[in-house]
Amino acid sequence: MYSALAFVLTLWLSPAPSATPQQIQSLSDLVDGVERSFARMKDLSSDFIQIFQDSLNRKQQESGHLYLMRPRMMRWEYKTPEDKLFVSDGKTVYFYVPGDHQVNKEAVKKSFDDRIPLMFLLGESNLRNEFTRFELLNTKPFFDGSKVIRMYPKAKTDLQEVLMEVDPASYLIRRLLLAHNDGSRSEFIFSGIRTNSGLRASLFDFVVPPGVEVLQGIGQ
Repeated sequence: MYSALAFVLTLWLSPAPSATPQQIQSLSDLVDGVERSFARMKDLSSDFIQIFQDSLNRKQQESGHLYLMRPRMMRWEYKTPEDKLFVSDGKTVYFYVPGDHQVNKEAVKKSFDDRIPLMFLLGESNLRNEFTRFELLNTKPFFDGSKVIRMYPKAKTDLQEVLMEVDPASYLIRRLLLAHNDGSRSEFIFSGIRTNSGLRASLFDFVVPPGVEVLQGIGQ
């Protein structure tokens, strides 16, 4: 599942050279701009809202703060509706819910969680190798002035399509929507995005707290 997602979930990286919305005239311009943008990224931080909708249209909304850093490190700090931590040092991913007194642990390469692929985009810059087709949609964007692109992954996974909402002036990705074959959807909305701010690698370390049970596997 990583392959297609890996080229999507961290695409909102650092701004590309000065381009104005008026200069964006084609779908190709947008894709090229996004590729140039994330290719320069060293680290990123952002507020996020995550909305999961299952195949029965039941929704769950969470929010918090996201940190990403090269190479392949990430930290999701959930604050609402409860404190949770999803963190990876690039090799191992941990999912810790303080209220449950448990931490789930899994090797990054074995995890298929929708959040994992954010790490795998770092240093990559060719969306066209990962998606068979791109479409520029006329649907109303979540953020005024943004452009909405639909992408179809080449890899045969449970991911059906991806919508990414792009700021045409900065090429930052403001919103992502991942649609799966079973009818479920994961939506990520980003705000307060900062790039190349000098994050420290120690931010992505995780030490299991005393008395907390460690379980193998995170699931999807």
